[in-house]
Amino acid sequence: MASQRALRPQVLIVEDDTPVRRSLQLLLAAHGYAVRAYASAAQALADPTPSQSDRLIADPVMDEIDGVALLGSLREKGWDGSAILISGHLDDERTKQAEAAGFETILHKPFADGLLIEAVAKAVGDA
Repeated sequence: MASQRALRPQVLIVEDDTPVRRSLQLLLAAHGYAVRAYASAAQALADPTPSQSDRLIADPVMDEIDGVALLGSLREKGWDGSAILISGHLDDERTKQAEAAGFETILHKPFADGLLIEAVAKAVGDA
């Protein structure tokens, strides 16, 4: 059983909105992904296990450390996974910053569950 868990693609969620974070966590778990979820980038960075994740899903607007800075910090630590940015408030400048930082996919809230699952599956090679 433990070996099956180790083979499941791991997704790191960093979202400060509790209902959104929880719904993302449940959705991804229902599709077979191992999920670690944090309410802040500082919490995620304080935990050594996010480096084991295949995929990052982050909100760009959070207190203290935003999603773009989080991705930069993870990259500095050697993390080389794929990243999805999710937001209800993206202007052109923030979108350009996210793309320059390395977010491969940007989803505007609200988005269909299938779009997120498709983006995650593509990133971890399940698609």
